[in-house]
Amino acid sequence: MGAVVKMRSWIRNLVLLGLVLSMIFSLIACTEETEVTGKTAAANDGQEILITGLQDSDYKITVGELKKLPVVTKKAQSTRANGETVKIKATGCLLEDVLQQKGKSVKDYSTIRFTARDAYSIAVPPDVLKNRDIILAYQIDNKVLDAENEPLRVVIPGERAMYWVRMLDRIDLETGAKQTAIKKVVFLETAVKALPQEDYQYFDSNDKAIKTKDLVETYAGGDKPKNIFIKAGDGLYKNETPANFLGAYIKISGQEAPKFLAPHLPQGMHVRDLLFINYGETSFLAYSQGQKVLSLQTLEGQSGIALSDLIKQTGLSRAAKYKFNSLNAESLELAVNELGSGLIYQNDQGTLVFACPGATDKSLENLLSMECMNP
Repeated sequence: MGAVVKMRSWIRNLVLLGLVLSMIFSLIACTEETEVTGKTAAANDGQEILITGLQDSDYKITVGELKKLPVVTKKAQSTRANGETVKIKATGCLLEDVLQQKGKSVKDYSTIRFTARDAYSIAVPPDVLKNRDIILAYQIDNKVLDAENEPLRVVIPGERAMYWVRMLDRIDLETGAKQTAIKKVVFLETAVKALPQEDYQYFDSNDKAIKTKDLVETYAGGDKPKNIFIKAGDGLYKNETPANFLGAYIKISGQEAPKFLAPHLPQGMHVRDLLFINYGETSFLAYSQGQKVLSLQTLEGQSGIALSDLIKQTGLSRAAKYKFNSLNAESLELAVNELGSGLIYQNDQGTLVFACPGATDKSLENLLSMECMNP
């Protein structure tokens, strides 16, 4: 009996010793982790981010200075262009708190552009600025940012992952990035017929592409916009700087065409399935996407895009008279009350046609553009 008691006592003491040792090792590990993490975090404190548009001159703010602002931690989930779901917990400060130091608010700006150290750039539109928190994160999932994310990562809970800019280097606050009234719509499928086309290697496919510079110089040469607005068939809406846009291509064949892309631009800046590009007063519309997302109607056995929906989607200005132009230098002028149930469709040869019941010459083949006529 005494031997049993002694054995139980020995086992109990052994268990207690194990618990004590476990606690000691845990404390040592936590202390070491805290020290290492602290050193890593401190190393990033001196890194700077340039901010423009907040005051008379550009200025830089360090990560260390941002850490002095109120800290927020939020869980965020978004989807990348490839369908992958991203789930993170972001810790940092709000951009709103940064601007409040200078008496400004995120809502004071029509757009805010974030630029990364690898040249990735994205402008956040007004509806996002008004309705979402923008976190300048210096920790993700309780860990200091690694080399692929430092010095900061932008996180906007509830928005697409394309806005979650890594390696943040620059913040441009803009008040004039508003869409200019559209005076002309150019149909991309017809326009490219008159432009030089180049071979473009896209992964394993050899596709065709045109230079954006050739497109705008040929059909919108007089426009000099500060922002170029792009919309995709899936509803993605963004704007680009002239420098980024004019140095790029539009892939017009193959997978995801028409697609805005360039070898020097990060993949995240590419836009597939283009619906339209608004460049100053000119809108370039891709019929191939338009027929997928806009209302279709049937006229004399032909199904196509309703003219009224095209005008609404591109923002084409209201006018008393409109002029329709073909690639063959033919034209048709119609008063607004003559447009009726006009539509644009693609014939069996793949050529765009404008048709309008009641017009003297009710159709125009090889449709190139539609424009507002001055009174």
